[in-house]
Amino acid sequence: MKCTRILALVLALTMLMALVPSAVAEGEPVKISVASYMFGPIDNDRDVITPLVEQQLREKHGINVDIEVVYIEQSNYAEILNTRLAGGTAPDVFLAQSATMLNTYYDQGVIKSWDEDFFRENAPDVYEFIMNGAAYGDLKGDVEAWKKASMKDGKMIVIPSFKPDGSMPYKTMIYRGDWLDKLGVTQDTLPKTVDDFVALMRRFTKEDPDGNQQDDTYGCSITAMKALFGAYGLATGFSGGTSYWVVRDGKVVSSDVAPEAKEVISILAGMYADGLIDPEFVSGKESIEGSYWAISHGMVNGLYGVSANASIDHYRLKEVLGDDGGRCATEYWAVNGPDSTFVYGPWPAGPGGDYGWQVGTPVAVSESAVYNVNMSDEKLALIFRILNAFATDDELYMTAFAGIEGEHYEKTENGTIKRLMSNEELNAVGVWGTRSLYGNDRCFSQLGYDLAFYKDPSIANRLNWFKKDQYNSYIQNAVTETLPSNELFAELNTIRDETWVAMIRGEQSLDAWDAYVESWLSAGGQTLTDEANAWYEAQK
Repeated sequence: MKCTRILALVLALTMLMALVPSAVAEGEPVKISVASYMFGPIDNDRDVITPLVEQQLREKHGINVDIEVVYIEQSNYAEILNTRLAGGTAPDVFLAQSATMLNTYYDQGVIKSWDEDFFRENAPDVYEFIMNGAAYGDLKGDVEAWKKASMKDGKMIVIPSFKPDGSMPYKTMIYRGDWLDKLGVTQDTLPKTVDDFVALMRRFTKEDPDGNQQDDTYGCSITAMKALFGAYGLATGFSGGTSYWVVRDGKVVSSDVAPEAKEVISILAGMYADGLIDPEFVSGKESIEGSYWAISHGMVNGLYGVSANASIDHYRLKEVLGDDGGRCATEYWAVNGPDSTFVYGPWPAGPGGDYGWQVGTPVAVSESAVYNVNMSDEKLALIFRILNAFATDDELYMTAFAGIEGEHYEKTENGTIKRLMSNEELNAVGVWGTRSLYGNDRCFSQLGYDLAFYKDPSIANRLNWFKKDQYNSYIQNAVTETLPSNELFAELNTIRDETWVAMIRGEQSLDAWDAYVESWLSAGGQTLTDEANAWYEAQK
């Protein structure tokens, strides 16, 4: 009888231990190298976060890993990674970077693929989170799009991001406040039509808004010029970017050859002839190599009066977060003085009532992780278990995402956090080093989404502005898939840019538009148009 009781006790303890991760996972740790999105290199002598993450995974989840954080500079990420892939030294986990690069990696056979069931079995909570439409169910209508983006040839190859801010407008019209004051233009009288916008650009050019009694100002930057395409229902990659697709009469058409594009080029040619556009608008004074990408140096330094190169958050006022303000705002104040002002403006609308800039979708792969084909299925399963651990353990996630409370961040009254170091310093001590193991810029949990979006006052600040008439934008690319002949865009974009610049400058007549369309189609545009329409029909 005594032996029976002892045996029963042993069995009970065994069952109990099976339900709880062991305090210390046994055996040698599994080495995992990860190259996440980082603002600066990690300092191994100062890295206090990665060891804490490893400890929590081991003690709370029975996952014994040795994580190597690999820093790859973002500006050269693709080039450096390709060299490592070719040399067999690529990390286990790295960034997809874009839909185009994702397909390239897949075609080259350098990333793993797996069954959907494999993902569901090893990351069950993450899978359910996504299938239920994310944190609050508001993305239920995008679940199928997420599935489609994750797969190639019937297997998953990436865990795409899935977030409501993916479709939030990320560009805004930013006006110089001093120029508006000089001309007597208020927030309420900013232009809301194309005609009124062109009229204000004329005043910016002709009425000496900087008051220096010299003819040295222009109306707008190239990004603000691109806002005119939005007024005609188009989004365009001019200059240097890839074409966007729109639907006209049930068919997909490239914005680069749509009839409305000719109308916009005609408007811009008239503005250029009147001197309202900087003659160097193509090379421009917007984002300058080596500086922060969203800063419009021409607008900041008083060459022209409006830009659409950045978001409201880039020009965030100090009182929103109680900090120094947005990245572009601090530059603007540094150049123009601490009391200088800028104004968020509405998008000018065209004759059909269209306005705005292109917006994305909740599903994206740019910052999502992909996995080195050379790793075993067992290691991939372990990585998905780690992904699931971050989604179910708020303490673990906060360690990786924010660091140590009181040292790297402090909590705020609204339920978010205030970081106490620069992004580069945070990366140096290990914060965000494992972000490609927990998702992308957030983990798949309510806490992750609250911190990054729903409870973020900077997001609320943007959303409140988007409620105002013509401050939101809505133009989405009608084709969200990388087309088979995507490489043809390189030549087509060059044809578009060279032709449009020549037409705007008056070096080529608008009468040549039909010839331009023909050259665009014959250079591969027809092939891409056919592929775009085939894809579009397949979605119905």
